[in-house]
Amino acid sequence: MTATIDDLVIKRRFKCSKRQLFDAWSKPAIMSNWLFGRRENFCQSTITNSFTVGGDYRVTMHMKDNDVHIHGTYTEINRYNRIAFTWTSSVAANSQVTLDFVELSANRSELTLTHNLFTSEAARSSHDGGWNVCLDHLRDRVIAA
Repeated sequence: MTATIDDLVIKRRFKCSKRQLFDAWSKPAIMSNWLFGRRENFCQSTITNSFTVGGDYRVTMHMKDNDVHIHGTYTEINRYNRIAFTWTSSVAANSQVTLDFVELSANRSELTLTHNLFTSEAARSSHDGGWNVCLDHLRDRVIAA
């Protein structure tokens, strides 16, 4: 019997509207400014997407010595409320990410990121650290701008 790996769930509050937060996840020009790993290793990302259900996206996180490639397909888009997509990276093939956006008050919103279908605890742990760094970049580089 295969062990079940718990879903990774991260909740973050941001000082912005849920529309602004949603746009930060759907527009490549914005995404490239925050969707990358630790600053000492990564410089920026190149992102392309076809932001429709069934559309593909590609992320290339540029590092000093090599690049990290991630890709997937959008499986659900409920404008300003939810985005879901498959996620394939070097350590998590065919996993699933769901983003839920909630307006808390004027200029304040909450994001719940759920990443599941990991094949190992090491993959889950790696993505926990990576997502938290990315969300810090989102807060510091995009939302605060």
